[in-house]
Formats: sequence, C-alpha cells, structure tokens
Amino acid sequence: MEQKAISPYHPVSLDLEYLAGKAFEHYREKHRKIVLHLSPYQKTRTLNDFKDHIRYLQESLAINNEAIFTDYIGWARLVYATRHLPPDYLPSTLTALNEVLHQELPLDFRTRTDNYIKKGTAVLGQELADIPPFITNENPLSAVAQSCLETLITGDREKAWAGIAQAVTSGVPVRDIYLRVFQPVLGETGRFWQIGKAGIAQEHYVTASILLFISRLHDQIHPAGSTTERRGKTLVAGCVSDELHDVGIRMVADFFEMDGWNTYYVGGNTPAQSLIEAVRDQHADVVALSSTMAFHLPVVHYLVRSLSADPGTREVKIIVGGYPFNIVPDLWKQVGADAYAGNADEAVTAGNAFFK
Repeated sequence: MEQKAISPYHPVSLDLEYLAGKAFEHYREKHRKIVLHLSPYQKTRTLNDFKDHIRYLQESLAINNEAIFTDYIGWARLVYATRHLPPDYLPSTLTALNEVLHQELPLDFRTRTDNYIKKGTAVLGQELADIPPFITNENPLSAVAQSCLETLITGDREKAWAGIAQAVTSGVPVRDIYLRVFQPVLGETGRFWQIGKAGIAQEHYVTASILLFISRLHDQIHPAGSTTERRGKTLVAGCVSDELHDVGIRMVADFFEMDGWNTYYVGGNTPAQSLIEAVRDQHADVVALSSTMAFHLPVVHYLVRSLSADPGTREVKIIVGGYPFNIVPDLWKQVGADAYAGNADEAVTAGNAFFK
C-alpha cells in the first residue's frame, strides 16, 4: 500500500496583533450587550483569547493538519468552563475570528482556516469527555504517587519528599520513581488545573517540588560502586527558547546518564543559537529537544534546520518530544527530526538505536 506523503513543516506567521484586534472589534460589534458589561481585565482576557486562537490556528496551517487547532479547542472548552463564561462564548469568538480571516487572508489560507475552525467548532458539539486520571491502580507505585500528589497540593513539600525517600530506601529504583511517581503526579496536577481543582500557583508549586526531588535524587543515578558501562556518547538536552516546561527534558537527560551517556543538560528557555553552540562545543552525538507549547514549533523547526546545515553539527542525531508531537504522530518527520520519543525511556531507546 502506498504511504501518504508527509507535508513538510512550513512556518506560518500571521499578524497576531492586527488580526486579534480586528477580531475583537468585530466581536464587540456583534455582541454589544455582552462586551458592555466586561471589565477592563475581561476585555484584555478576551483579546488574549483571540490571540491564542490565532497562535494554534497558524500551527495547524504550518503542518497542513487541523489536529493542533482542534486539540486546542478541546482544551479551551475545559478551561473556559472554569472561568464561568457564557456557553456560547467560545463558538461566538471562533465565528467572529473566521469572519475576519475571510476578509484578511489570501484564498489558500482562507479555505484552510475556515475548514479548521469548522472542525474546531464541531468539537464543541461533542459530549464533554472526562479526562482520565493519570494515577491508576495499574501503577504498582500508585499509592506513593497519590500520597505525593495530595501532600504537594496542600503545600507540604517535605512530607511528600519523605514518602519518596522512603520508597527509594526500600529498594524502588530511581528510574521507577521518575516514571511511576513523578510523571503521573505531574500529569494529574495538569488534569486538576484543567478541571478547576487546582490553580496555577499550585501547579507551579508541584512542578518546582518535583524538580527539587529530581535534584535530590541525582546523586543516586550513579551511586558509589556503580557498574554502569559508559557508552562514550554525548547527549545535549534542553527546551527551545521561551519554553519553560522543562521537567520532562530533565528526566530525559537523567535517563541517558543512567544509561551510561555523558550528558549536557541546558534546561528550559535556551536561546536557539546558544543551544547550537552547546551541541557544537560538546561534540554531541545526539540532541534532545522539547517543546510543550505548539506555538514554539517554529523554533524547533529552525533548530533542526540549523543543526543540519552547520558543518560542526550536521552529523548530530535529533530527537524531539513534547505535547504537540504526542498528538500529531508524524510531526517529528515534518520538522525534520531523526526520531520522536514520548517519554524518557523511549528517548534512550531511540538514542541507542542510532549507533547499533
């Protein structure tokens, strides 16, 4: 059977400020009574909602696939519900935006944005599905994960750490703590935020606490007397510029280190040129790039192209990961990467496969 050709990633940069402003003005004209009662803060929030619509829409345009935009609409539907907005708020903003784009965009973009917005609006007509929990009974460390989550949500970091430390002392491997405790705790915290059971401050507190716990466990990655064979390979790992969600890529770096790789972890929000320099200076064999927010994909694409074009880095193998790559299966190919990994374990497997 002939495989469907994969469209390469083509960056799209719409005039965000102009189009969002036009859409907001159009919305205000159509819904005078609603806008009349909005506070200055609510008006700014509405304008920002239009900007978010456009950000995700242009990434769907860039990959010629509605998946990024429709997934965003599903997310927005849940989040907007926690803001106690009128039921028709989201579809009415989408309609206003579509009407403006019909006037402002060239025919090709106009046709595709109309299609994507209609598919996004159709999502709103579907029954609202519950987000499944990330901590389940199938997880052998579910009790540890649940306790960690509950204590962190209440703000008791040291009590949460005591449970983690006890599990490690009892013989639970550090890699299992990462995969079966930290990862589901972070996922469940995100779910709590989406359904209104946790605020942004709580989510940030949990994330900061998990990063602290990872730092405390780092010395146990290579305990005294460890016989882990060194592979003689180097990984550079980090998040692209403006991307602050760095827990996942930190786990990736630690898993490579546990597997015997030399690692150079640069963290979140690393400027593109600095990351390229790090790959060159460290003579990296593999670079792992993470992007959680879809609107950072242009930077991922730029980095992949730049690394492939630079004589000092063109041999490096590139692994990408993060939420957009989870929802669009071939996105890693579209941006030109060599592999995709959905978690730290998969990243190590992909890294080693390059050199078999």
